[in-house]
Amino acid sequence: MIETVTLQSAHLFGDALADQHRFRYQQFVDRAGWAVPHFDDMEYDQFDTPAAVYLLWRDHAARVKGMVRLLPTTRPYMTDTLWPELAPEEGLPHADNVWENTRFAVDRDLAAPLRRKVTGELILASLEFALSRGIERYLLISPLWVLRGALAASGLPHRMLRQTDALGRWPVASAYVPVSEQILSTVREHIGIHYRVCDSGHQAARAA
Repeated sequence: MIETVTLQSAHLFGDALADQHRFRYQQFVDRAGWAVPHFDDMEYDQFDTPAAVYLLWRDHAARVKGMVRLLPTTRPYMTDTLWPELAPEEGLPHADNVWENTRFAVDRDLAAPLRRKVTGELILASLEFALSRGIERYLLISPLWVLRGALAASGLPHRMLRQTDALGRWPVASAYVPVSEQILSTVREHIGIHYRVCDSGHQAARAA
């Protein structure tokens, strides 16, 4: 199950919100070498606001081991503010039906079958969340190798946009991914997960 966590609902999920900041530090500062803000081994930026939605996968010890952050493009978002070199040629979106999808990561220390399962569930959760909110397209920002691997593994249709080598140890790229019920169905078949993976956003978390 993928948990949908926001600033408003974080109290229902124990330490999950703080732990995703710790997980991000491990993945993006320690591992990827990104020059992004961090404090006390927690990575954060100015977009961790009440508008942000976090889709989290936690293990049996309630530790975040996979995540993605979603931001509406009607509010300040990362590509628009910090990484204009990754903007689509037609310009950056500012629309209710287009959201930014970033900070996608799955712990590389998980066993390979579980890592594939968590990756698939995060992708499906992103699609399920989008359909529940009337989102028709995601602007994805991610390390290039992660982006290519996740898109290929899921069978998601996509349009690669731009990439830059200026942000860390590996190139970072952008892509557009459309959302529809048909695409959700196709991805379910492709990765073999046929159940709903995203919680309603209102369920209480397990005890930490």
